[in-house]
Amino acid sequence: MASGRTHQGTAVRLDLAYDGTAFSGWAKQPGRRTVQGEVERALGIFLRHPVIVRVAGRTDAGVHAAGQVASFVTGARVVPERLRLGLNALLPEDVAVSAVTCVPEGFDARAAVARTYRYRLWLAPERPALERHFVWHVHGRVDTEVLVASAAVFTGRRDWRALTPSAHLYRDCTREVLAATWRPAAVIEGCGEEWVFEVTARSFLHMMVRVMVGSMVEVALGRLTLDDIAAALTCGERRRMGRTAPARGLMLMRVAY
Repeated sequence: MASGRTHQGTAVRLDLAYDGTAFSGWAKQPGRRTVQGEVERALGIFLRHPVIVRVAGRTDAGVHAAGQVASFVTGARVVPERLRLGLNALLPEDVAVSAVTCVPEGFDARAAVARTYRYRLWLAPERPALERHFVWHVHGRVDTEVLVASAAVFTGRRDWRALTPSAHLYRDCTREVLAATWRPAAVIEGCGEEWVFEVTARSFLHMMVRVMVGSMVEVALGRLTLDDIAAALTCGERRRMGRTAPARGLMLMRVAY
């Protein structure tokens, strides 16, 4: 317990997973059900004092997480495994704490060096009844070779303002995308396929991954070209990119420190 103990209290890291379907995103909002709201409610009950948590990735409404990281400081005594069990008993079924760790002073979940998101694409004639909350079902003929090739456009360090509807909220839209790849995940019974896109960066702009995916799918459907995408990125205009992919296919997979 010495690790993380300071004059301010104990610094604690939470590793979380959640199904974002019924949430209005991570961040607390008045009158709305959010992941942050549920986690802070449970912490407050267990620790018997109000808690404010910091988080690695502020996921939007409908976006899921398998490897979310949050942090907070408490003056209460923390036994990690007891806290994990207590939180899971207090949290709703669509949120789970996989690990609780007492961390060194100053640890901040926001200070990650990399975040990896995964997007699942369902290419099949029939709608995905069982997977409907976790994949984007695309009906048209998607050229998967073009889909794979298009990912290379979205790597490197540059101004990505064309990939967000909220560019006006940022002082700087420059980000470095470390890796972006498509791969086949499964053959779907009934002559379809599932494809997975994974992308890693230090940080992302609002809706950046979903606009990436929507634009690549538009290219693979023949509605846009890679030259169209390159021109849109150069001029920085969101309206010239493809559609925004649905939130349900997106998941925060892991965070690195």
